[in-house]
Amino acid sequence: MARYSTKPVALHQLLEQNSLASSAQHAQLLRQLNTELIRFLQLEQSAFCKISTIKAGRLMILCQSPAWATRLKMQRDAILANFRQKILPELAGIDIEVSPNLQLQYQKPETASPKDMPKISEQAADYLLAAAETMDGQLKEKLQRLAELARQRSAKG
Repeated sequence: MARYSTKPVALHQLLEQNSLASSAQHAQLLRQLNTELIRFLQLEQSAFCKISTIKAGRLMILCQSPAWATRLKMQRDAILANFRQKILPELAGIDIEVSPNLQLQYQKPETASPKDMPKISEQAADYLLAAAETMDGQLKEKLQRLAELARQRSAKG
């Protein structure tokens, strides 16, 4: 009698199905769209509006004031065509809402010094190399690179 109902799955398949990877891709897409919106509106930086989310193929833009919402509504078709052409061809539409409490202060990523970064032990580097042997493609290269960096850092420090 079988004890388990599912077969073992390769590690790279599990990592590809990770919801964190898809949320990271979603965040990257939102950053690209916000950057393109700033370029389209010809602003230095967006202090009045931002793209908050994408749901069911529709883009949600939040504005701090009704004046900005009106301006964006008048340019909605041009913005939609621009986004479809440059970034997201399957975009269905754009919704614009006013949110006076909107905080648009984007946090700049801090560059961590090598001393602040967590260290990977030699044993962990060996495990990464062992896992890389069973992988193929980009994941294999990245695991090998990570193990190599861990060994270089432990040799220096």
